Amino acid sequence: MSEWVALCAERDRAALRAALLGVDPGASLELVGSADALRGAIAEAVPGELCALVGPSADGVSPVNLAAAIVSDGGARTVALAERGVTGSLRSRAARAGIDLVIDLDAAIGTGDGGRPVSPVVPAPPPRPVAIDVAGPRAPLVVMCSGRGGVGKTSIVATAAAHAALWGLDVCAVDLDLACGNLFSCFGLSGGSDLSRLSAVGSISPEVAEGMRVTAHPGLSVVGPCDRPETSELAAARAGELLSALATSCDLLLVDTSPTFTDAVAQAAQLADRLVIVSDGGPGATAALARTSGLAVRLGVARTRIARIENRANPREHADLSTGRAEVGLETARVFRTFEGGLETEDLLASGRAIDLAESGSPFSDSVASALAQMLAELGRLPDAEGARRAAGGEPRWHRGLFGLRREAR
Repeated sequence: MSEWVALCAERDRAALRAALLGVDPGASLELVGSADALRGAIAEAVPGELCALVGPSADGVSPVNLAAAIVSDGGARTVALAERGVTGSLRSRAARAGIDLVIDLDAAIGTGDGGRPVSPVVPAPPPRPVAIDVAGPRAPLVVMCSGRGGVGKTSIVATAAAHAALWGLDVCAVDLDLACGNLFSCFGLSGGSDLSRLSAVGSISPEVAEGMRVTAHPGLSVVGPCDRPETSELAAARAGELLSALATSCDLLLVDTSPTFTDAVAQAAQLADRLVIVSDGGPGATAALARTSGLAVRLGVARTRIARIENRANPREHADLSTGRAEVGLETARVFRTFEGGLETEDLLASGRAIDLAESGSPFSDSVASALAQMLAELGRLPDAEGARRAAGGEPRWHRGLFGLRREAR
């Protein structure tokens, strides 16, 4: 049974309670009287113990802003927003803020006090895995997720894709941050492929999937996101089918995701050969790890397929294994580390020069290459290329010299 604490105007409390039971039938709910009380309750609890629900408010507080603040605080297991007349714009804004769930109270049926609808619409169950024909050629699928924004998923995916292309692989980088993704910009492209177009086709054949690939560099293509945020829901239901088709026409699939588990991300997670949870040690990192790994397990992702990356790690410190061992799904997870990239990394990616970054020999670039190569080696798919073999040899060792970080000689 999940424990929820919520803030909501009195007139909407019955609808809120009913809607919550539709989402979480075994939920227990405690209502508080102010935004400060809601944030305080989460802060005083054990991280990951309580779920937060923000409903329509009568005290002038913006519900979406309050929910976003609770996400930023980092202590809640799940953060949900309940509003009336939910729009695509609100859903997109919530997704960007890292809010886990948006509930439309006006989508309910039945009536309660004052004739207002209170009975919830029970959401669809988690998407079922889409079968892949494993008898034929199939690219390994590596999915990066996080549970919160700003941890560096896109930078890692772009740099990993660039390394894979330099190793001679035909790599496809897929952006499943359907509403707000910008993976394409890391390769100097003005846009990706509009995945909302998938809603107009029947089955997604390998030929259809191939037509969605936008070439960014020899051996490297980008797919997604949607041109307009409000059309992202049109593509979400087809994500698993798209990945299945793409897996037959390339050597490696790397997937960037939104900060939260949307339907599209859930489908990708269920299909992944490696579901990699990225964290950066910032505020809320532990709670995000707990939420994301727990949800992955509930979606049926085998623990043996879950790994994690400590991004922006200190190369002079050892990896922190204690955090992962305390979280569901991370008990046996392989831990990789990627090092701080600094302004050079930011500038290269911002100017669309991910390939140059992969060739730079920087701590960030080399540590991303090492993580990718070791994952491919575990899957038996390490390419026969000197750079890949060297990267698979282990985490590069760096020391701090007079002019900054330098790689140790081997």
